[in-house]
Amino acid sequence: MTQENTVNKNEKVWNKPFICVFLTSMFLNSAFWTIVPMVSSYCLELGADLKTASFVASLMSLAAMFLRPFAGMLSDQVNRKRLILITILSNIALAILHIFSRSVPLLAFCRVLQGVAFSLASVAVMAFGTVFIPVSRLGEGLGWLSLAHVISQSLGPGIGVYLIEHYGYTICFLGSAVLSLFALASLLFVSYKEEKKESVKRKLSLDSIILPPVLPYAAILAFFSACSGLDNTFIALIGKERAIAGFSLFFTAYSVAMFLTRPIFGKLLDREGLDKVIYPSLVCMALSGLLTGSVSSTIGLILSACFKAVGMSAGSQGIQATCVKKMGKERAGVVSSTCFIGQDIGNAFAPILGSLAADRFGYRTMYWGYGALTLFVGCLIYPPPRVPRVIL
Repeated sequence: MTQENTVNKNEKVWNKPFICVFLTSMFLNSAFWTIVPMVSSYCLELGADLKTASFVASLMSLAAMFLRPFAGMLSDQVNRKRLILITILSNIALAILHIFSRSVPLLAFCRVLQGVAFSLASVAVMAFGTVFIPVSRLGEGLGWLSLAHVISQSLGPGIGVYLIEHYGYTICFLGSAVLSLFALASLLFVSYKEEKKESVKRKLSLDSIILPPVLPYAAILAFFSACSGLDNTFIALIGKERAIAGFSLFFTAYSVAMFLTRPIFGKLLDREGLDKVIYPSLVCMALSGLLTGSVSSTIGLILSACFKAVGMSAGSQGIQATCVKKMGKERAGVVSSTCFIGQDIGNAFAPILGSLAADRFGYRTMYWGYGALTLFVGCLIYPPPRVPRVIL
């Protein structure tokens, strides 16, 4: 892959509008994730059985996954700031509507609508953020912007659980609405004058909702996200089965390592290109799988989390930044949605396939298989420089 990687140190990533977009992303995603931990228990209180409660809890993610391609197309054709504004106002209304959802069908309806808002928001914010990132520092900027989502995945559920335990479901829903108001305030500080769009809009076609050249990269991202799907499902079970004290430190170590490594690999990507980061990231993801499969101590879990963080920092942001550079900022929405499709597939199906493998072969073989398969498929899709490539 040939690409220019000249970094202009005089161009700042942390300019005022980028900071506001970062805060908008953090607060808005936190608002979505605040409600997630309590959906199942709230459903049970409404009289649903466990299977129904689990299904309702997954509706937001399922709705978001199916809407991703259209969210990308929409964010490339309309005013992105206005689209984000609509999703924020929608989430405020939906958070309040949750208070009055006293039946399972109505709650399910709210979860689907929130999935629609979540899908539009996540794609539009990422695409909008690229407007304020200098092209020469796109990898670093996207690394920081995606970190806002990582922070929200820790911050939001923590806030939700705290509010439920101390004040109940109603205050939890109101807390989500308040976080959305913080996102709204951050967005209003962004001064943005949209460039005139082409008078002829793109017709609905395959490449207007999904970019085929990006799909091989999305496949690699599916394996990266599969690691998170497996860890979120099985780390607690492995910790209890193997009597590992403090297994929850895995997630703390992962968050800290992500925060420390994302900007480092973003700068390396901008300076050296994807080739210098993709192979170390694949190796680190494979090592994380091998370690998690055989771990028997807290130190081992922390080391596995650090390998995973390095792999995700180097690979996930590197792939997305490279795709945006190649396809152009004007198509950043469809690029983001295509990448998100891979991530959604990995998150959704890895726990299902992993549980089947774990039941038959055990956790060790399941994780070792994941590590080996990730390294093999990654190098197959994106072979070393001297091997001919057919993507982008």
